[in-house]
Amino acid sequence: MLILAIVLLALHSTFFELGRFVLFTGLAVALPGFALWRLIGSYGRNLVEDLAAGFAVGTAAQVIVYLASASIGLQAWSWVWAPVVLLLTYADSDVRARVWRRVDQPLRPLQAWLLAASTAVVVLIVYRRGPGQFLPAYTDPLRAYPDLAFQQALAASAKYDVPISTLWLGGEPMKYHTFFHQATAATAWGTRIDLTDLIHSLSWLPLFLAGCGLVFALTTRFTPTAETGATWAGPLAVLIAGLGGAVQPLADQGLGGISTAVAAYLSPTQNLGVLIALALCIVAVDLLRSGAPQSRWVLLILLALVAAGAKSTILPLLGLGFAFAFLQLGMARKSTRTALLGGLLSFVVFLAALITIFGGSTWGTQIKPFETFVQLAPYPMLVANPQAQLLSAATTLLSWGLAASGLLFVGRKWRDTGAVFLLGFAVAGLLGTLLTTQSGVSQLYFLRTAFPVVAVLASVGLANLVGRLGDRRAVVLVGVAGLLGLAGLAVARAESADLRGIKGPWLWTAAVLGTVAVVVALAWKAFRRPGNVFVALLAGAVAASMIGATLVPLQAFVSGKASDLVFAHPFRGGATAAEAGAAQWLRRNSTPGDLVATNAHCIIERNGLCDSRHFWLAALSERPVLIEGWSYSNQANRIALTTGGNPSLIPYWNREELAANDAAFKAPTPAAIERLRTAGVRWLYADHRAGDVSPALRNYVRLRHATLDATIYELR
Repeated sequence: MLILAIVLLALHSTFFELGRFVLFTGLAVALPGFALWRLIGSYGRNLVEDLAAGFAVGTAAQVIVYLASASIGLQAWSWVWAPVVLLLTYADSDVRARVWRRVDQPLRPLQAWLLAASTAVVVLIVYRRGPGQFLPAYTDPLRAYPDLAFQQALAASAKYDVPISTLWLGGEPMKYHTFFHQATAATAWGTRIDLTDLIHSLSWLPLFLAGCGLVFALTTRFTPTAETGATWAGPLAVLIAGLGGAVQPLADQGLGGISTAVAAYLSPTQNLGVLIALALCIVAVDLLRSGAPQSRWVLLILLALVAAGAKSTILPLLGLGFAFAFLQLGMARKSTRTALLGGLLSFVVFLAALITIFGGSTWGTQIKPFETFVQLAPYPMLVANPQAQLLSAATTLLSWGLAASGLLFVGRKWRDTGAVFLLGFAVAGLLGTLLTTQSGVSQLYFLRTAFPVVAVLASVGLANLVGRLGDRRAVVLVGVAGLLGLAGLAVARAESADLRGIKGPWLWTAAVLGTVAVVVALAWKAFRRPGNVFVALLAGAVAASMIGATLVPLQAFVSGKASDLVFAHPFRGGATAAEAGAAQWLRRNSTPGDLVATNAHCIIERNGLCDSRHFWLAALSERPVLIEGWSYSNQANRIALTTGGNPSLIPYWNREELAANDAAFKAPTPAAIERLRTAGVRWLYADHRAGDVSPALRNYVRLRHATLDATIYELR
């Protein structure tokens, strides 16, 4: 798996960049985090868990240290904490023995190979529909994704600003979950790797791999023996969390992408958020079980603090998880102290984050129950039906339910407070998605954050169901049912492609799942294996549904049509190589904080509407721009929330200011140039593809750099 990761990273980076990144990630993040995980938490189950959780803890520590050091201007030295931690782990013999000891439960060979295989499949598909589709960055204006430029612009601000600002809109304050950007800025300072390479090529993979490792680690807490699926349940959970989530019967409509693969590359904040959420779940589950060292509270607090600014969806889910645990412990008349303290911690940190990090802003999130089913497919194809929203809800929930049907068979494990906590975490994710709405269906991030936990519980439930057969070889039943489910659902999608509506495709899907279940159950008894035939029937149906839900993402590896149902596709409106080169020249020849003016504001302009997700100038120059785009700003979200409009398409709210900015490029006069100078502008970036630029401009400013598509001027 390590070799595959290195190969994928090497495809879009130089040898020296890759070397610096791997060394920094390993020695300055993962290794000291590994030491803290073992020292504070007294962990040491297996290397997969320790390395993955160690990377999460190391990333959390790096964010905290970076915030502290950047606040006093020492962000370039924020990596110093790592050698200090490593030195302390060697200085004392007792500490050294606790940190660098052998693991208690090493992976068995078959378990390790299954985990490597499932992780490799997921990673390859993420790569194929991520870096393999969007790289090289900033070379083709027809193959771009504006959100990555947005993330890079925030990371550029994180290199110099505390708190982060909206570089593409004059550096106004930014109320957003920005801890990924601080972590990336710390890596940039420590490695001197360009942010473009970090955001677009490198950072996604270690975060995603560590998340897969923690899905496996969380599953093993509920499947400790061969009878409970210790060998295969963890690898299966990695596959389901990565690619599952929704059975897809409709040939031309995707039913809600909630797997980790969907956002692993294009939403780096979600990639980090899933990692931190899973680490929190592991620590919380262990604390809720009796006998856990109290020192693990330190890890829980550290991770909760970083969760507050890593992804805003995490802490509400964590709080409801502890609430479920509190109720279960109370009804069992056991001590509720741990659950109560965990819930209070979640609430206090979330409240503090709401005030300090988000400034009371909800980023356009509204309470609108079940509006999600209007925003998701298949609502558009049912809109003529008076019950369209209800039918859309039924279809979507059935799709999600079948993909997680193992949840129904967790059985006696619900007596485990840790399992109840995970159930609360999962329920919170579903409720957050169903009861709120946001532009771009961003409320799905509640469920996307919770889905790895859903995959864990579903895999545990399937293992529990299969365990009732009383045969360790029942894993063969799971594998055969899964493969038959994939093949059968592929046939069902193809055969029902020409059918109108949703009834026909669902009938085909039901027929396939039923047939697979019957065939597997009959074959199981034909080979005279032990167990009840009805249990074998249920196990076959559940395995076919859960593994069959990975069909469309698997098809996306080779099919662009399948990819469009699950994964994002490239946008128009990116930068040409010449435009990007000019922006990078500006970064090299200006000073951090120099204000830039530009005439480029829209990535797409059509019928009087401007898609203002134009962020790449701020991202590449790492300088504040007076008015570049205005999407994804707090002001744009406030206006969109008030008017009900799309925040990416609303007009700029200060028309006079925008007109004065653009006049300096189209019809420059001494007064127009003086207005920019008074506003603090030092540089002008004239984008010739964005509109005509007057030749008279050079009479008022100094020409500094010119390319085919852009010219840069300096105010005299």
